[in-house]
Amino acid sequence: MPESLKEFLGIEDDKKLKGTSNKNLNSKKIQKKRPSNATKSQDSNSKKSVSSKRNKVSKDKLKSGGKTNSGVKKKSGSRTPKNIEISSPSSTRKTKSSSSKINDSKKRMTANSSTVRMNKNSKNVEVKGKTKSNVKKNRKDINRKVNSNKRGSVRKKVSRDKNKKKPNILQLILYGIFVFFGFLITGGDKTKYISKEKKSEFDYRFHRNFSLVFIAFVIFVMVLNIIKPNAQTSVAENRDLQQRPKISTSKISDGKFASDYSKYMSDQFIGRSKFIKLKSKFDLLLGKKEINGVYIAKNDYLMEGFKKADDNVTNMKIDSINIFARSNPKLKVSVMVAPNKVEIYKHLLPKNIPVDSQVDYLNSIREKLDPKIKFIDLVDTFERNKNSDELYFKTDHHWTTDGAYLAYVEFCKKQNLEPVNIKSFDKSLASDSFRGSLYYKNGAQIGKPDSLHLYLTQANKPVIVKYYDTKLKVPSLYDVDKLDGRDPYEVFTGGNHTQIKIRTNIDTDRRLLLVKDSYANAMLPFLVDNFSEINIVDLRYFTGSMKDIIHNNDVTDVLLMYNVNTFNLDSSILSLNE
Repeated sequence: MPESLKEFLGIEDDKKLKGTSNKNLNSKKIQKKRPSNATKSQDSNSKKSVSSKRNKVSKDKLKSGGKTNSGVKKKSGSRTPKNIEISSPSSTRKTKSSSSKINDSKKRMTANSSTVRMNKNSKNVEVKGKTKSNVKKNRKDINRKVNSNKRGSVRKKVSRDKNKKKPNILQLILYGIFVFFGFLITGGDKTKYISKEKKSEFDYRFHRNFSLVFIAFVIFVMVLNIIKPNAQTSVAENRDLQQRPKISTSKISDGKFASDYSKYMSDQFIGRSKFIKLKSKFDLLLGKKEINGVYIAKNDYLMEGFKKADDNVTNMKIDSINIFARSNPKLKVSVMVAPNKVEIYKHLLPKNIPVDSQVDYLNSIREKLDPKIKFIDLVDTFERNKNSDELYFKTDHHWTTDGAYLAYVEFCKKQNLEPVNIKSFDKSLASDSFRGSLYYKNGAQIGKPDSLHLYLTQANKPVIVKYYDTKLKVPSLYDVDKLDGRDPYEVFTGGNHTQIKIRTNIDTDRRLLLVKDSYANAMLPFLVDNFSEINIVDLRYFTGSMKDIIHNNDVTDVLLMYNVNTFNLDSSILSLNE
């Protein structure tokens, strides 16, 4: 088509048309972000109206040959631009101005066609020609809304975090219990019994609070150990406790001070006896039948086990006795080693207890003693009477007065003495709440209390008892004040002493030297009826000379009397010949 006709008709170049179409396409792409049926229909209607107007103008011009009459009527429904004026072909200037005006109107129409307006039920949305500025504004609006939404969500999270309740002390305690049992059941996998959301928070608070409480407890215990008074003895262990050692450069240099202070802290630790008792009771709950060397037997009996010492040690003790008998040929020497209840009442022990036979041990002693020495065997006598008489205390390692009387009778038979009839005594109950050494030694302090009886003479047989260590002389073999003490068995002679002399009014020349342990204390009330004088020596505490006692007191009879456990474990009898 010629350029003049294109200019006359107002048709633009193809490239320009493509540019405008591309612009329209871009505007459509932007509109795709908000798709709606109303906008699509209006876009299509606007395109049709613009194209119909262009075709109509071009047809009118072609029909008139480029001329239009001013009197031509406009068709109904057609829309013509306001500023377009159609002039006659006589004036070229007018045609030029009219064509320029048509071009301007065309440009306006193309610009107006890029804007779409929504009326009636649709919202008033306008897509303007300047799409870049509108996109920037839309992006700013979108960013503003997104930021406002983010702020709102953050505020909601903060408010939610504030509304979350922190776990209280009760929850932490329950959590600690769950941790403990969870460790026992699941091996410490806390996710099996608590949610993952609370696990980290609970762990932090629990471990922090536990650490603080533990540190406070350690400091509290240290302060109490410093300010509390020191205990002198341990009832549960029946021994003296370590006292605070004195500081000296020599003790510090050789390490003795550190060792003594460690023992002191161990012995004087606050609540030590209660911890021992608690531990022993826990052992019982676990089914243990032996606690601190004490067996929990049937019929409420508490028994110590027996493990015989090395044969060389036993042979040395027997040799010491044989040498003593050979050194004093005029003396009537006898040996009594009393069996313990672990041998006599062994049928009451729990099954499979590793206890050595005391019968075999006693037989080995008898076989190795000098034939001149009389060995007093009590096993057969005790076996015959164990069901009729209560020969041993259930909570103590000693025998009762009934057991002591049977041993006294067997001694009299060996030494050709007439034993006192049991009916000549009045059996009196001294205590019905006797708790002996094994009751305290087991730690748990279990066992029913025993009854302690005394055999008092009916006839008036005065005695004078002299204690060499305390310098006391008393007219009785009993110390009744000990019945209210920790060990009521000490009622006999007030307990153990280094040396005691008893004088009686018995008309006889026989004088007895008794080398003994605590078992002999309960037999003394019977022996005073057969000797005019009895000298008692406990080699565990005695530091004098046995020869002096024998020569100064005209001793005629010697009795070495021990229970099996003491003879087996104690080595004091090795000093018999010093």
